[in-house]
Amino acid sequence: MNTSLQSLARLCAGALALASAHAAAAQDVVTEASDAEAAPLPPACELHVWPGSPVRSTYSGWFHGGIVDGAVQGRDGYKKLPDSILSAETQLRTLTEMNLAEVLRLTGYTVVFHDQPLTSRAIRAATGRVLTDTPTCYAEFITDDVFFQQDIVEGRFIKAIFRFRQFDGSSEAPARTFGTYVQYRLTQFPPAEPEQLEVALEEFRLAYGQSVRQFGAALNKPAKPKKGKAKN
Repeated sequence: MNTSLQSLARLCAGALALASAHAAAAQDVVTEASDAEAAPLPPACELHVWPGSPVRSTYSGWFHGGIVDGAVQGRDGYKKLPDSILSAETQLRTLTEMNLAEVLRLTGYTVVFHDQPLTSRAIRAATGRVLTDTPTCYAEFITDDVFFQQDIVEGRFIKAIFRFRQFDGSSEAPARTFGTYVQYRLTQFPPAEPEQLEVALEEFRLAYGQSVRQFGAALNKPAKPKKGKAKN
């Protein structure tokens, strides 16, 4: 009888030890999960986007002088362009229709659109971030100017100037900057007849979108290798 009681006691002790071990292991798992949940997430990356101001115009030819905005203002010798060719709202609609982060090859970036264009002074005077209360991983894409360019020889184009800056870490200076103009040929704009206005404006809008894509390709174009000095 004593032997049976001793055996039963040993079994109970073993069961208690096994249960304690399982409880400790479960506690470790809960602790690890809690630590993982409490660990701070890496900062999100944001791409901030601003549209440009109203479209301007230039002319190159020999029939009259090349007054900037002559066609926009309807100056003497210039056929006045339609109003509201490419508003800030229309630019934003065009930009939201594309995956802008993908176009600029910014993997993992959340795109933040701003309704109002930046002033020319704000664009050119900024040496650090346009917005200070932003994540450390931050980039800016700005439409600086959009022109309708009419050339008596080359034809008609939309010419857009874009600026891009990318910041990494806490540094105020951008790690990467790029700015250039892109032009895209037009065939329907400006409209010859009033009934062609809608088609012409849509062509101009789509040409703006193509210009953005061309800028993205130029932004990520591999740098040309530097030519070394010829060895004698």
